[in-house]
Amino acid sequence: MAYQITVDGIVQGVGFRPFVYTLAVSMKMKGHVKNSTYGVIIHLECSSQEMEEFIKRLKDEAPKNSRILDITVEKTEDLNLKDFTIEKSTPEKGITLIPSDLSICKDCISELFDPLNRRYLYPFINCTNCGPRYSIIKNIPYDRDKTTMADFTMCPDCKKEYLNETDRRFHAQPNCCEICGPFVYLSDLNLKGVEAIKRCASLIDSGEVVAIKGLGGYHLICDARNEEAINRLRRLKKRKAKPFAVMVKDAETIKNYLNDDLISFFDSPAAPIVITEIDDILPDLISPLNKKIGFMKAYTPLHQLLFYFLKTKFIIATSANEKDEPIVIDEKDAENKLGKFTRYFLHHNRPIHTRVDDSVFTVFEGKPYPIRVSRGLAPIPIVTGLYYKESYYGAGAGLKSHIAFTKGKYTIVSQYIGDLDNVESAEFYEETFEKLINLFEIDVKKIITDLHPDYYSTIFAERYAGKKGIKVIKLQHHKAHLFSIMSEHRKADNIIGVIFDGTGLGEDGAIWGGEIFYKKGEVNRRFHLKYFRQPGGDAAARSPYRMLIGYLLQIGMDENIIEKLETAFDSKGETPLIKSIIYNSINSPLTSSMGRLFEAIGSILTGVKANEFEGHAAIALESIAKFWHIDKYPYKIEDNVIDISKVIESVILDYFKKISPEDISFKFHKTVAHIILDCCKIIREETGIDTVLFSGGVFQNILLLKLAEDLLKENSFTPLHHHILPPNDASIALGQVYYAGIYQ
Repeated sequence: MAYQITVDGIVQGVGFRPFVYTLAVSMKMKGHVKNSTYGVIIHLECSSQEMEEFIKRLKDEAPKNSRILDITVEKTEDLNLKDFTIEKSTPEKGITLIPSDLSICKDCISELFDPLNRRYLYPFINCTNCGPRYSIIKNIPYDRDKTTMADFTMCPDCKKEYLNETDRRFHAQPNCCEICGPFVYLSDLNLKGVEAIKRCASLIDSGEVVAIKGLGGYHLICDARNEEAINRLRRLKKRKAKPFAVMVKDAETIKNYLNDDLISFFDSPAAPIVITEIDDILPDLISPLNKKIGFMKAYTPLHQLLFYFLKTKFIIATSANEKDEPIVIDEKDAENKLGKFTRYFLHHNRPIHTRVDDSVFTVFEGKPYPIRVSRGLAPIPIVTGLYYKESYYGAGAGLKSHIAFTKGKYTIVSQYIGDLDNVESAEFYEETFEKLINLFEIDVKKIITDLHPDYYSTIFAERYAGKKGIKVIKLQHHKAHLFSIMSEHRKADNIIGVIFDGTGLGEDGAIWGGEIFYKKGEVNRRFHLKYFRQPGGDAAARSPYRMLIGYLLQIGMDENIIEKLETAFDSKGETPLIKSIIYNSINSPLTSSMGRLFEAIGSILTGVKANEFEGHAAIALESIAKFWHIDKYPYKIEDNVIDISKVIESVILDYFKKISPEDISFKFHKTVAHIILDCCKIIREETGIDTVLFSGGVFQNILLLKLAEDLLKENSFTPLHHHILPPNDASIALGQVYYAGIYQ
């Protein structure tokens, strides 16, 4: 008997064919295995019992970097084969899931530092279990000639490993060594190889900032314990307060600050940045807002070698780019754009085909909670339980942008693209779109965009739709958030959605952001924050103090209190302008934004008058909350409106009563959690729904999420939060295509 077994999932570029070969040979099977554009196809000639045992072991023993999502078995013609072989890849219709870039494995680290190994101190060592994947892939199937390693012809020794079925580098597409592979060089000092890395380490130890080309782009790197170097980097990047990420050699360096689950995730092949709270082991300059710092391990052999020669155990590794632009990926661009940051560039000559930023996770209840999903995880395949008859394209939002496509049972979400407010980011968006539709052979039949006409994602999508004659569906921003969290938990109906963020054009023309929906058949916007005017529109998003004064004027706060605030913030003269803007309805749209409320409260309690980055004042507000209050501020819920006027007034009065900002902040957080509970109770009474989903950028606030979830659990609700994509606008594209899939 003969069987064709098709294995669907992340099964290319992770050593899956060599694994299948080894397993089949050990079981004395006959047949072959090959990559196709549909996944991995196995031809097996054996009895039905042997086939079942083979599939059981296939699932149980698969490479740790693989992800089997589906296995189908069909009877086929018996070819009377004499042995088991690996066949050449063949193009077929279907979808091949692209492997993510993988951090260096323990075997390669061991060889890297073994003086007797031929790859001793070679910065591009890799195998089937680790190394570049998505960042170097140009096309599928995943073979060397379709990657940026195509120009590096394997030497006889590397070729021998590549063809040896028992070798760890069997069919490892980026396989190379010092003789035949890429090399590093320090541009300014004309040094190559290990000497370049050694000199680079010396420069960092002496206080210099160095640009280093890594896996998915360049980092700017300096000693994380050198305050002068950190200050210089902040000045150069015009980054006064936003935290920097810190790289360490391995998990051992920070094991005391992470639990076992987080250590495992930190040390995983994805090797993300993990944000955790630490003691005073590093300067406050790294994270001025709080004690939380994002750590990542040295995830490439190049970074491992850097630490081998460094004296310091901690280095800042921040994306090398101009503010809000994409990460730089090639040598010429690096020297042109980053020359003002440093004159030292550690380049290498392995081209990066696709730029990929570092992934970022924080911690919620001891588990990883996504903030940015990119390197090590992208492109992200998501099975939502829907089967898409046609391919859809979710254009995403204007901030924290991602793109989503559907094909069959899969939704494919791009790597992090970022904020689309400059030419370079717009070009990155278009570049990502083109690469993904080519890689996954997507034939777009339907496009879903945000309601906002000025998002570049919307502009591009509509232009593309016009060229191709494709239908465009407009989906309100917060409803897209709702459908994104629904998709992660495979929910189609009977849910409450608490969607809090900074901004999103509403169906009534106002700026929404404090929304509580429920879905029972159709989506109903059951509650929202009371509308207030947002003075100056986007200017109020950049200046939380302006929003604070706007709130106070509109709730009728005593003018003496406002004058005291003006004195405290050295802002005499601003109030008349804000008052004029509001009362004359000049560029002051109505908003129900919870994000603006958090920032306004954060402004008075932390002194952040202007946001340096998105959510600056709100993050500062969360960071100071300390005391566990049992009471809350007063508020009203009438009809479908949540009136927080008394909350704002009470916060201001407490502030001038000299109540500690830490206490006020916690009480404010608890108040918002109680608002959520009260609204959910009303909806449950009306509908019987007790499943509550959280989405929107405000739920990057771990304190609020915990308070809200705890209250809901105490009252017999089932709260659910994001675990695949972040709650911020990174999830919008996923929600857009899931919405279209629900109603297809």
